[in-house]
Amino acid sequence: MKKYVSTILFTIIGFFFLCANRHPLHISSAELFLSEANNKWYIKKNVFTEDIELALSKINNESIKLDSKNDKNQTILENYINSKIKILKKNGKEINFNIQPYFYSPESVDIIIEFKYSRRFDIIDDFLFEIFSDHKNIYAIRKYADKGFSQHELTRLNSSIFTVF
Repeated sequence: MKKYVSTILFTIIGFFFLCANRHPLHISSAELFLSEANNKWYIKKNVFTEDIELALSKINNESIKLDSKNDKNQTILENYINSKIKILKKNGKEINFNIQPYFYSPESVDIIIEFKYSRRFDIIDDFLFEIFSDHKNIYAIRKYADKGFSQHELTRLNSSIFTVF
């Protein structure tokens, strides 16, 4: 009986240790694609909700919860995006972009950025590096809808820029 109780106890304790760190990988994914309908580029970025809320809370010195979709949260998120993502022409000048209202789920937040540009450009993505030094941003790039993904990129701390051909 003692062995049975201690096995259950160790199982429960082990479960709590596994749950203490909700997700050991610090990753966000993004799909960058060109819409042939309007000749605009779109970045659809997916970020763990708890990670982005932690970053926004730290920067703003208050608890930010994105489950309440309102103008304040949208503005806070847009300010963060504008400070972490830059899209540059080859001469180094910034390309302006628009940020659509975010999509919330308890697990992740989807962010959509749109811009228009027809030549090669660079993207700098410093998302969440100030919170997690091991964070990575993974991009799948689709320039032509009928040809699949044409390029894949990864940004990480000290290597956060890539060129889209």
